[in-house]
Amino acid sequence: MALEKLSERLIDFGFTKEEAEVYVFLSSMGPTPARIVARRFDINRMRAYRTLKALEEKGLVERIIGRPVRFVVTPLEEFLKRHIGDIKTRLSGLETREKEIIDDWAKLSEGAAERLEEPRFRFYQGRQPIYDLLIQMCERSDEEICIVTTRGDLHRLALMGFDERLRALNQEGRRVRILTQVEGPEFEEVNYFIDFAEVRHVPLPSPVRFVTIDDRETLTTTSMDDSMSMTTQDDTGLWTNAQSYTSAMKVFFDALWTLASDAHEIIEALRSGTIPQEIRVIRAQDDYVETFRRMLKMCESSLQLMVSKVDDLPIPIEDILSNLNNEAEIKILTQLDLDNLQKLSDVIETADVMHSLSSFDLQLLIVDEKEALMNIPSTLATDRAVWSNMGAYIETMNNVFMDYWNRGEPAGDIVSRLTTQRDYLEKSNAIKSSLELSGWHVESPGSLAGSSGVEHSFNLVATDPDRPEVSMAIDILLEETAFNHIIRLGAKSIDLKPRMLLLASMKPFQEQEKNLAKLYSIELVFDEKTEDMAENVSKLAGDLMKNVAQ
Repeated sequence: MALEKLSERLIDFGFTKEEAEVYVFLSSMGPTPARIVARRFDINRMRAYRTLKALEEKGLVERIIGRPVRFVVTPLEEFLKRHIGDIKTRLSGLETREKEIIDDWAKLSEGAAERLEEPRFRFYQGRQPIYDLLIQMCERSDEEICIVTTRGDLHRLALMGFDERLRALNQEGRRVRILTQVEGPEFEEVNYFIDFAEVRHVPLPSPVRFVTIDDRETLTTTSMDDSMSMTTQDDTGLWTNAQSYTSAMKVFFDALWTLASDAHEIIEALRSGTIPQEIRVIRAQDDYVETFRRMLKMCESSLQLMVSKVDDLPIPIEDILSNLNNEAEIKILTQLDLDNLQKLSDVIETADVMHSLSSFDLQLLIVDEKEALMNIPSTLATDRAVWSNMGAYIETMNNVFMDYWNRGEPAGDIVSRLTTQRDYLEKSNAIKSSLELSGWHVESPGSLAGSSGVEHSFNLVATDPDRPEVSMAIDILLEETAFNHIIRLGAKSIDLKPRMLLLASMKPFQEQEKNLAKLYSIELVFDEKTEDMAENVSKLAGDLMKNVAQ
């Protein structure tokens, strides 16, 4: 009875319940091997070693080298004094910083409830950082922890005490589900988890891992050295709290779960039986390109392609389209810009192209809703991609694709705007260069102050460096009708006299528009060629200089 009370009191001094009981037991027994400790408390030997090691790290237990290794306690007084002193020091520091912490927190949290958090993506490399992240994710859980990983990974996690952390979380009400390889003849790795977690068998041809917490955050690992090393850097993972991705991965997990066999049944039968469809990690770039080409050749009815920039594809977009069945429905989700404008203008004629309004770092190919190939280029990992013909995986990737697709904008609308932007930049730069060669100082865009004090904006404003009062304003007509633009310039001309206002266009002006421009003293420049237009504007600028000089 006295020993039980002593154990309970030690818990108040930073011992866990198990550490306190083992310390009291060793105190009464003297030097004792780990197997005796395990037998006394009805725990496995690994768990006993972990508890003894924890006590050793606190300076409360020493080991006596021999066969077997035995453990003996050290005096308790110094540890208790040190523990009490640490608590007093910490309490004093907390009291000193209490007001400062509260003030800082108030400033930080001000208005936070009104701000929406953007989805985050983080890349982790190295086994220890990934294991630390896994523990943090699980401890943030409220309802459910879903894990897919290898038997070897479960064994390494158990050595770190991860099984006990999950056990404690399960006892607090979290549901723990694990999908792993349950293959004979040994099942020690699974046994660490099977008595408190729901465990099912799924074949994993390559070392992969993903963990989803409460449909809220996900860690996906497709590059994993499955050795027992805890210091390897060949373990990489992508963490995100992006809702669309996390929800899709949770759907994928649930679909795998329904297909998987119960671990108890596998262990009893010592084999898995029917092998599900395949999921494969592609490690080499050549294999990735070959898989990409093979899928294109197999395409019969539909192709969905998702890539941030078409120039990043492993095969030129022209070759992709030329190798497809003419009857296939083609959907391409990408981001358009001035650099790929011409290339995608041609693609739009043969495929349904959507411009993504959200940035992404993902390459995805889905063919005939029968197979899917996914790659995340920015991970810079050894493993290039994941391919599968599993229905659940294809459905998951399709959900990811359609989520971005439904939030996109038709590429035809973007091409029209980009074409206008390109034409404007081409003309603006040509006119600016021509005027600067003639000695003018040019701002693009620029503004002039009117007699009323109002600043009027123009596409370009040219000024004589020697006579700043001599200036001309130039607008370039793109899509708007000339008549409306001349009226707007006319309103500005009243406030800007005697400055020259000029409107340049690649379309001819109507007689009515010419008369209106003459009424407002607005110069019109028309030419179909950009170079000729720039030259004509320079001539008018030269005439202005001469008139002022006279």
